[in-house]
Amino acid sequence: MANLSQIIGRHIRRVRRDHALTQTAFARRVGVNASYIGPLEKGLKTPSLATLEKVSEEFSVPIFSFFIDDDAEDRAAVERIRALVGSRPSEEREFLLKTIEEMVKLLRRKPRKPGKGETKGR
Repeated sequence: MANLSQIIGRHIRRVRRDHALTQTAFARRVGVNASYIGPLEKGLKTPSLATLEKVSEEFSVPIFSFFIDDDAEDRAAVERIRALVGSRPSEEREFLLKTIEEMVKLLRRKPRKPGKGETKGR
């Protein structure tokens, strides 16, 4: 299983390659040193949140997507979300992303045990 730095690095590499950029050109657009990109993509270094925000803004990639360990099934789900959310105006996009974040938080909560008179699944 990949650690968080490796997951983020894979996403950064994908964004760079999707835009057909060299590491030097990518670094210039993000505002970091070109020698930082290689170790970043390999998961040897972890970017600051400011750097992730810059990549997110510069390449119109939702920041949450950098944290998803995406096997093929996850990648398809992320692409669906990206397609649905990415085409919306910025205010709507922010609302939708916050809604998704809240839904994920709810799903991560431990289910409560049914009380007296309740059945499971309700």
